[in-house]
Amino acid sequence: MARPELILKTIEKNPGIRYCEIMGELGLKNGTLSHHLQKLEEQSVLRVERTPRVARFYPLSVNTAEIPIIKRLRQETPRRILRLLLDVDEVNFSEMFLRIKRSPGTTSRYVTELVDDGIVKDRFENGKRFFSLPEKYTVNKLISKYHPDLMDKTTDNYSDVIESL
Repeated sequence: MARPELILKTIEKNPGIRYCEIMGELGLKNGTLSHHLQKLEEQSVLRVERTPRVARFYPLSVNTAEIPIIKRLRQETPRRILRLLLDVDEVNFSEMFLRIKRSPGTTSRYVTELVDDGIVKDRFENGKRFFSLPEKYTVNKLISKYHPDLMDKTTDNYSDVIESL
C-alpha cells in the first residue's frame, strides 16, 4: 500500500489523531509525513484542525458536529468524565472528581472545556454544580465506532450499578 493511502487509512481508523501519533504509528520521519499530509490536504481528502501546538486529522466521513466529541474521547480525563456521565443521569462536581480519580483542578479544567464545547450541560442548584450528558446516544455511537474497548468498560460499570440496586 502506498504511503498516502496508509496515512489516510490510519486517519480513518483513528479520527482526531495527532501528527506525532501518526508518525509513531506508521514509523515515518517528520519530513516524509509532512510532505504526504500536505499533498492529502491539497487534494481535499482529509480535514485538519490546527491549534497553536497540535494538529488533528479527521477523515471527511466524520460529521463536523462530532469532531469536538471525538477530540475529547482521545483525551484521558474527558474520556473518564464522558464515561461517568454515560453511566449516570447527573452528577455534581464533588462526586465527579472523586469518581474519575482526578484532582479538583484537573476535573474543573476538562469539564469546563466539555461544557464550552457543548458536549456536557451544567446547572446550579443550592450552590452546587451538576453535570449531565444530553447527547448520550451520539457519545455511545462514537465510542462504539472508534473506541469499542471503552464500551466494554462502560457496560461493566452499568452492570455494577444495576446489580447494586
